[in-house]
Amino acid sequence: MRIEPSIQSKNSDINQIFSFHDSGNPQMFFQNSNAPFALNIMNCHTGEDPAVIMSTLLPGSQFNYTITPEMVSPKMNRMHQHNHFEFMYILKGSMYQIVENKRYFYTTGSCCLLNRNTLHTEEYSTNYVCIFFTVSTDFVSRLTNYGHALLFPEEHAQTDNIIFNFLSNNLEQAHENTKDFLDFVPKITETEQKHIVHDIFEQMISTILNPFYGATYQLQVLFCKLIFVLSDSRYYHVEHISTGSNMDSFLFARIDQLLEEKNGRITNHELSEILNYDGSYIGRIVKKTTGKSLFAYSMTFTMNAAAKLLRNTDKSITRIAEELHFTNRAHFINYSISTTI
Repeated sequence: MRIEPSIQSKNSDINQIFSFHDSGNPQMFFQNSNAPFALNIMNCHTGEDPAVIMSTLLPGSQFNYTITPEMVSPKMNRMHQHNHFEFMYILKGSMYQIVENKRYFYTTGSCCLLNRNTLHTEEYSTNYVCIFFTVSTDFVSRLTNYGHALLFPEEHAQTDNIIFNFLSNNLEQAHENTKDFLDFVPKITETEQKHIVHDIFEQMISTILNPFYGATYQLQVLFCKLIFVLSDSRYYHVEHISTGSNMDSFLFARIDQLLEEKNGRITNHELSEILNYDGSYIGRIVKKTTGKSLFAYSMTFTMNAAAKLLRNTDKSITRIAEELHFTNRAHFINYSISTTI
């Protein structure tokens, strides 16, 4: 197997980094389970041949393979677990992931971190590009200097965050039967994601493909950078989810994300279709969390979008009302006034 990289500039689109040439056995993807560090890029194209293109990068070896439509079957989607920690990050599009028999929806910029005991699999029912980024327990241990003293006080402070604690806890014997994961919902735009997150992955790829003395430490540094970005409340909302726990907070975070992306202009039915939850249940979650109906809560996003357009553009009120799908200009003005009084 061979892969031809085309590492581009710092602000390039990571989705276009690779040129694919060969097909292979999809089981090769799972042969990296003992690798201390691995990065897998999956391109899923529903209804096309090949349906899935996968590129796997390990220190010292790289390969790719394709999955054809006839290979995409319930058997291919059987849940599995690894002997390593797995980050799943959506570069483009949206996907569904099955975790311990529950279906979760992820959009661009979303991420999850699975522990080693949690059964999961991805679906091939939507178009997306994602990264599966895996690290071994030994690699995680290196991040905290194997328990030895760190040189700077700031290092101790920064390792006390939700991701480091999750990784450390799941290394302990007492957690071997724990089935949980961290869920990350982006607060930043897709453009900001490319500058802040994609750049880290591009540097990881470049380091793996062009190793040098110190490349191992470079990967550790980049991994720490990724952890600090994902755990930064300015960039991401993080939720610690146990597969046996109540899912209301997870669901509300997804509702919030979709309302933000659509400027509040998304119906209860559309949310129900996307999230695979009953519409009345979605309404109750919003009411319980915010004290508002879904419509009233949605309109806060619409009014925020309108305010930004009024501040930052020369567009008329009529044009803004049209862009935000208000068929009645007077209704838009009246609603704007009522929400600011």
